[in-house]
Amino acid sequence: MKRVVITGATSFIGVHLICEWLKEECEIIAVVRPGSLNLPRLPENSQIHIVTLEMGDYDKLPLYIDKADYFYHLAWAGSRAPLRDDVSLQERNFKCSLLAMNSAVKMGCKMFMGVGSQAEYGSQGSTANENYPCNPTNEYGKQKLNTMLETRKIAQEAGMNFIWLRMFSVYGRYDYPKTMIATCLDKMSRNEQVDLTACEQLWDYLYVEDAAQAMVLFANKNVESGVYNIANGSVRPIKDYVIDMKEVTRSSSIINFGAIPYGEQGPVNLQPDTSKVQNMLGWHAQIPFKIGIAKSIGVI
Repeated sequence: MKRVVITGATSFIGVHLICEWLKEECEIIAVVRPGSLNLPRLPENSQIHIVTLEMGDYDKLPLYIDKADYFYHLAWAGSRAPLRDDVSLQERNFKCSLLAMNSAVKMGCKMFMGVGSQAEYGSQGSTANENYPCNPTNEYGKQKLNTMLETRKIAQEAGMNFIWLRMFSVYGRYDYPKTMIATCLDKMSRNEQVDLTACEQLWDYLYVEDAAQAMVLFANKNVESGVYNIANGSVRPIKDYVIDMKEVTRSSSIINFGAIPYGEQGPVNLQPDTSKVQNMLGWHAQIPFKIGIAKSIGVI
């Protein structure tokens, strides 16, 4: 039976990853922080075994798990502003990630998957594939990039398959409540006025269940090591997504496009190239945005 280790198991993406793995015959080791308030998110299932550890104690994982096949490292503190620029916190994330990587080696894992971010690229002036120059503009992006570089070295030395996913704007149930999508849905559910920028920037949104499916496929298909963009692959102006949300929620909210000025950088586009993951993994997103929103709010 496959044994899967997942740090950050009760996180937004972690819970959906576990649900995707539960479709198979496997044992899941869910690594959670002491006192996690998100434990109720995990399904009650005999395939799931919980290990409670602080991130700084990830070097102790081999004491709880003698062998494992796949290691998913999702745990990361301070992924939202203003903590994204907390130097000491982001450096600690990097150090804890190295502890996780070294434990994966000791447990004899076949694959280590780290979850990176679009923030590693920084501002994108054009469509970004995995060879796009990385120029992160905040400490979060810098330490995500640093983590990728260092954990990749360890994996190469150990002969372990190494997958690093650069996630682009994943949304869905359990998402951070202050994202643009979550904020709009909250206001639309109460028919409140929604003030936004002109929303002209091009963006890509990926439903979380699609992301989880890709993460499991990487293990099952034994795809070659490397960095992979994980995104929907369909880029549209943000204004279109907002209109879609209003339609799905059947809200009477007034949408004030242009009520909020853009930041100093002006409208920032997000245009990921997903051709590598499509070619190497045979994966592409399957859930259209309107369906994803309907699932997020429990309509379907």
